[in-house]
Amino acid sequence: MKYVLIIAGSDSSGGAGIQADIRTVASLGAHPLTAIAALTAQNSLGIAAIHKVPAAFLATQVESILEDLSPDAVKLGMLYSAANVRKVAEMVERHRLPNVVMDPVLKATTGRPLIEADAVVLLRNLLMPMVTVVTPNLEEASLLSGRKVESTPDMEEAARTIGKTGPNVLVTGGHLKSECVDVLFDGNETFHFRSERIESEHTHGSGCVFSTALATYLAITGDLRTAAGLAHEFAHMAIHKGYSCGRGAGPVGP
Repeated sequence: MKYVLIIAGSDSSGGAGIQADIRTVASLGAHPLTAIAALTAQNSLGIAAIHKVPAAFLATQVESILEDLSPDAVKLGMLYSAANVRKVAEMVERHRLPNVVMDPVLKATTGRPLIEADAVVLLRNLLMPMVTVVTPNLEEASLLSGRKVESTPDMEEAARTIGKTGPNVLVTGGHLKSECVDVLFDGNETFHFRSERIESEHTHGSGCVFSTALATYLAITGDLRTAAGLAHEFAHMAIHKGYSCGRGAGPVGP
Protein backbone atom coordinates (compact mmCIF):
# COMPACT_ATOMS: atom_id res chain seq x y z
CA MET A 1 0.00 0.00 0.00
CA LYS A 2 1.20 3.48 -0.90
CA TYR A 3 0.53 6.37 1.50
CA VAL A 4 -0.09 9.96 0.39
CA LEU A 5 0.00 12.71 3.01
CA ILE A 6 -2.33 15.59 2.17
CA ILE A 7 -1.88 18.95 3.89
CA ALA A 8 -4.67 21.20 2.66
CA GLY A 9 -7.91 23.02 3.41
CA SER A 10 -11.37 21.56 3.90
CA ASP A 11 -14.20 22.31 1.46
CA SER A 12 -17.57 21.97 3.21
CA SER A 13 -19.29 21.51 -0.16
CA GLY A 14 -17.19 18.40 -0.79
CA GLY A 15 -16.12 19.39 -4.29
CA ALA A 16 -12.53 20.52 -3.79
CA GLY A 17 -9.91 20.69 -1.07
CA ILE A 18 -9.12 17.78 1.16
CA GLN A 19 -12.43 16.06 0.34
CA ALA A 20 -11.54 15.87 -3.36
CA ASP A 21 -7.98 14.86 -2.44
CA ILE A 22 -9.20 11.91 -0.37
CA ARG A 23 -11.47 10.71 -3.17
CA THR A 24 -8.60 10.95 -5.66
CA VAL A 25 -6.04 9.05 -3.60
CA ALA A 26 -8.53 6.32 -2.69
CA SER A 27 -9.69 5.90 -6.30
CA LEU A 28 -6.08 5.26 -7.35
CA GLY A 29 -5.65 2.50 -4.80
CA ALA A 30 -3.51 4.37 -2.28
CA HIS A 31 -4.26 5.42 1.29
CA PRO A 32 -4.80 9.12 2.14
CA LEU A 33 -3.31 10.62 5.29
CA THR A 34 -4.64 14.09 6.09
CA ALA A 35 -3.75 17.24 8.00
CA ILE A 36 -6.18 20.15 7.70
CA ALA A 37 -4.63 23.63 7.43
CA ALA A 38 -7.85 25.65 7.09
CA LEU A 39 -11.61 25.20 7.24
CA THR A 40 -13.97 26.82 4.78
CA ALA A 41 -17.69 27.39 4.94
CA GLN A 42 -18.72 27.23 1.31
CA ASN A 43 -21.17 25.93 -1.26
CA SER A 44 -21.29 25.84 -5.05
CA LEU A 45 -21.95 29.60 -5.15
CA GLY A 46 -18.95 30.75 -3.13
CA ILE A 47 -17.07 30.90 0.17
CA ALA A 48 -18.84 32.38 3.19
CA ALA A 49 -15.98 32.16 5.69
CA ILE A 50 -12.49 30.78 6.28
CA HIS A 51 -11.13 29.60 9.64
CA LYS A 52 -7.37 29.07 9.82
CA VAL A 53 -6.04 26.16 11.81
CA PRO A 54 -3.27 27.23 14.23
CA ALA A 55 0.18 26.24 13.01
CA ALA A 56 0.91 24.33 16.22
CA PHE A 57 -2.15 22.14 15.75
CA LEU A 58 -1.37 21.63 12.06
CA ALA A 59 2.09 20.44 13.11
CA THR A 60 0.58 18.09 15.70
CA GLN A 61 -1.60 16.49 13.02
CA VAL A 62 1.41 15.89 10.78
CA GLU A 63 3.77 14.76 13.53
CA SER A 64 1.19 12.27 14.82
CA ILE A 65 1.00 10.71 11.37
CA LEU A 66 4.77 10.62 10.92
CA GLU A 67 5.28 8.88 14.27
CA ASP A 68 3.37 5.92 12.87
CA LEU A 69 3.69 5.97 9.07
CA SER A 70 6.08 7.08 6.33
CA PRO A 71 4.27 8.71 3.39
CA ASP A 72 5.40 7.85 -0.13
CA ALA A 73 4.34 11.28 -1.38
CA VAL A 74 2.96 14.56 -0.06
CA LYS A 75 0.39 16.92 -1.55
CA LEU A 76 0.33 20.52 -0.29
CA GLY A 77 -2.81 22.51 -1.01
CA MET A 78 -4.40 25.47 0.75
CA LEU A 79 -2.15 26.44 3.68
CA TYR A 80 -3.70 29.90 4.13
CA SER A 81 -1.50 31.53 6.79
CA ALA A 82 2.14 32.58 6.90
CA ALA A 83 2.56 30.62 10.12
CA ASN A 84 1.30 27.47 8.41
CA VAL A 85 3.63 27.97 5.45
CA ARG A 86 6.60 28.33 7.80
CA LYS A 87 5.59 25.27 9.80
CA VAL A 88 5.09 23.10 6.72
CA ALA A 89 8.46 24.19 5.29
CA GLU A 90 10.09 23.26 8.59
CA MET A 91 8.50 19.79 8.58
CA VAL A 92 9.27 19.12 4.92
CA GLU A 93 12.94 19.91 5.57
CA ARG A 94 13.29 18.19 8.94
CA HIS A 95 11.57 14.95 7.92
CA ARG A 96 12.94 15.00 4.36
CA LEU A 97 9.49 14.25 3.04
CA PRO A 98 9.54 12.61 -0.41
CA ASN A 99 7.74 13.46 -3.65
CA VAL A 100 6.26 16.74 -2.42
CA VAL A 101 3.71 18.21 -4.84
CA MET A 102 2.67 21.80 -4.14
CA ASP A 103 -0.55 23.18 -5.57
CA PRO A 104 -0.02 26.92 -4.94
CA VAL A 105 -3.62 27.66 -3.99
CA LEU A 106 -3.92 31.44 -4.13
CA LYS A 107 -7.58 32.19 -4.78
CA ALA A 108 -10.93 30.52 -5.37
CA THR A 109 -12.57 30.43 -8.78
CA THR A 110 -14.93 33.10 -7.47
CA GLY A 111 -11.91 35.35 -6.85
CA ARG A 112 -11.73 35.15 -3.05
CA PRO A 113 -8.14 34.89 -1.75
CA LEU A 114 -7.32 31.50 -0.21
CA ILE A 115 -4.03 32.65 1.29
CA GLU A 116 -3.19 35.61 3.50
CA ALA A 117 -1.24 38.36 1.77
CA ASP A 118 1.89 37.98 3.92
CA ALA A 119 2.00 34.24 3.20
CA VAL A 120 2.43 34.56 -0.57
CA VAL A 121 6.07 35.65 -0.43
CA LEU A 122 6.87 32.87 2.05
CA LEU A 123 5.14 30.34 -0.16
CA ARG A 124 7.23 31.42 -3.14
CA ASN A 125 10.59 32.06 -1.46
CA LEU A 126 10.68 29.61 1.46
CA LEU A 127 8.50 26.59 0.68
CA MET A 128 8.53 26.35 -3.10
CA PRO A 129 12.30 25.72 -3.41
CA MET A 130 11.90 22.69 -1.10
CA VAL A 131 9.23 20.82 -3.06
CA THR A 132 9.60 18.27 -5.83
CA VAL A 133 7.15 19.89 -8.22
CA VAL A 134 4.79 22.86 -8.18
CA THR A 135 1.54 22.85 -10.21
CA PRO A 136 0.32 26.41 -10.88
CA ASN A 137 -2.59 27.20 -13.16
CA LEU A 138 -2.30 30.12 -15.60
CA GLU A 139 -3.12 32.83 -13.07
CA GLU A 140 -0.85 31.34 -10.42
CA ALA A 141 1.95 30.90 -12.97
CA SER A 142 1.56 34.58 -13.89
CA LEU A 143 1.95 35.64 -10.27
CA LEU A 144 4.86 33.29 -9.51
CA SER A 145 6.79 34.11 -12.70
CA GLY A 146 6.03 37.83 -12.84
CA ARG A 147 4.76 37.63 -16.43
CA LYS A 148 1.35 37.24 -18.08
CA VAL A 149 0.63 33.62 -19.01
CA GLU A 150 -2.00 33.26 -21.74
CA SER A 151 -0.60 30.75 -24.24
CA THR A 152 1.45 27.56 -24.46
CA PRO A 153 4.70 29.47 -25.18
CA ASP A 154 3.91 31.67 -22.15
CA MET A 155 3.48 28.52 -20.06
CA GLU A 156 6.85 27.21 -21.19
CA GLU A 157 8.60 30.47 -20.33
CA ALA A 158 6.84 30.75 -16.97
CA ALA A 159 7.78 27.16 -16.11
CA ARG A 160 11.44 27.88 -16.84
CA THR A 161 11.32 31.09 -14.80
CA ILE A 162 9.66 29.45 -11.80
CA GLY A 163 11.98 26.45 -12.12
CA LYS A 164 14.98 28.69 -11.43
CA THR A 165 13.90 28.76 -7.78
CA GLY A 166 14.41 25.01 -7.46
CA PRO A 167 11.36 22.84 -8.11
CA ASN A 168 10.19 21.06 -11.21
CA VAL A 169 7.22 22.96 -12.64
CA LEU A 170 4.01 21.68 -14.20
CA VAL A 171 1.81 24.52 -15.46
CA THR A 172 -1.78 23.39 -15.97
CA GLY A 173 -3.55 24.79 -19.01
CA GLY A 174 -7.18 24.03 -18.30
CA HIS A 175 -8.03 27.71 -18.64
CA LEU A 176 -6.47 28.08 -22.09
CA LYS A 177 -9.06 29.11 -24.66
CA SER A 178 -7.55 27.36 -27.66
CA GLU A 179 -6.40 23.95 -26.40
CA CYS A 180 -6.04 21.67 -23.38
CA VAL A 181 -2.35 21.25 -22.57
CA ASP A 182 -0.21 20.93 -19.44
CA VAL A 183 3.46 21.92 -19.63
CA LEU A 184 6.15 20.20 -17.55
CA PHE A 185 9.66 21.61 -17.12
CA ASP A 186 11.97 19.22 -15.28
CA GLY A 187 14.97 21.53 -15.12
CA ASN A 188 16.31 20.34 -18.47
CA GLU A 189 13.48 19.54 -20.86
CA THR A 190 9.95 20.68 -21.53
CA PHE A 191 7.13 18.18 -22.11
CA HIS A 192 3.56 18.75 -23.28
CA PHE A 193 0.54 16.67 -22.27
CA ARG A 194 -2.47 17.25 -24.51
CA SER A 195 -6.04 16.03 -24.63
CA GLU A 196 -9.35 17.00 -26.19
CA ARG A 197 -10.86 20.07 -24.56
CA ILE A 198 -14.05 19.40 -22.58
CA GLU A 199 -16.57 22.22 -22.40
CA SER A 200 -18.09 21.93 -18.92
CA GLU A 201 -19.14 24.27 -16.15
CA HIS A 202 -18.62 21.49 -13.60
CA THR A 203 -14.90 21.90 -12.93
CA HIS A 204 -14.85 22.64 -9.20
CA GLY A 205 -11.86 20.88 -7.66
CA SER A 206 -10.05 20.13 -10.91
CA GLY A 207 -6.77 21.66 -9.70
CA CYS A 208 -6.91 19.76 -6.43
CA VAL A 209 -7.63 16.49 -8.22
CA PHE A 210 -4.79 17.03 -10.68
CA SER A 211 -2.11 17.80 -8.09
CA THR A 212 -3.25 14.97 -5.82
CA ALA A 213 -3.28 12.50 -8.71
CA LEU A 214 0.25 13.66 -9.55
CA ALA A 215 1.41 13.02 -5.97
CA THR A 216 -0.24 9.60 -5.94
CA TYR A 217 1.25 8.57 -9.27
CA LEU A 218 4.65 9.79 -8.08
CA ALA A 219 4.27 7.49 -5.07
CA ILE A 220 3.33 4.61 -7.38
CA THR A 221 5.76 5.11 -10.27
CA GLY A 222 8.62 7.17 -8.84
CA ASP A 223 8.96 8.94 -12.20
CA LEU A 224 7.82 12.54 -12.67
CA ARG A 225 7.24 12.47 -16.42
CA THR A 226 5.18 9.26 -16.20
CA ALA A 227 3.23 10.59 -13.22
CA ALA A 228 2.53 13.88 -15.04
CA GLY A 229 1.09 12.09 -18.06
CA LEU A 230 -1.10 9.85 -15.91
CA ALA A 231 -2.28 12.78 -13.79
CA HIS A 232 -3.22 14.69 -16.96
CA GLU A 233 -5.31 11.74 -18.15
CA PHE A 234 -6.91 11.29 -14.72
CA ALA A 235 -7.88 14.97 -14.43
CA HIS A 236 -9.29 14.91 -17.97
CA MET A 237 -11.42 11.90 -17.01
CA ALA A 238 -12.56 13.60 -13.79
CA ILE A 239 -13.68 16.71 -15.71
CA HIS A 240 -15.54 14.48 -18.16
CA LYS A 241 -17.36 12.96 -15.17
CA GLY A 242 -18.19 16.33 -13.60
CA TYR A 243 -21.75 16.70 -12.34
CA SER A 244 -24.25 19.21 -11.04
CA CYS A 245 -24.24 19.74 -7.28
CA GLY A 246 -26.04 22.86 -6.06
CA ARG A 247 -26.92 26.00 -8.00
CA GLY A 248 -23.36 26.91 -9.01
CA ALA A 249 -20.48 25.11 -10.67
CA GLY A 250 -20.48 21.41 -9.85
CA PRO A 251 -17.46 19.28 -8.95
CA VAL A 252 -15.36 17.05 -11.13
CA GLY A 253 -15.73 13.31 -10.60
CA PRO A 254 -12.51 11.63 -9.50
